[in-house]
Amino acid sequence: QVEPSAFASGAMVSSMVKEMEELFAARFERGDRKKAITRLRVGTTQKSHHFSMFRTGVLLGSSIPAAVAGLVICM
Repeated sequence: QVEPSAFASGAMVSSMVKEMEELFAARFERGDRKKAITRLRVGTTQKSHHFSMFRTGVLLGSSIPAAVAGLVICM
């Protein structure tokens, strides 16, 4: 979020946002302003990396001891 300040508030910023929304609606949504605003104001979706971290942990947890055991046996 943007902190409230003179730069981030005011009529000029509001007019610029409105103009950008109108341009986006005209170019990409065929004039449908409501659909354009919905696409523009979608929050960021963050991907979960739980499975990849689990898989990495399992593979490292099994390969490191196996590598050490292989080095011990070959010496």
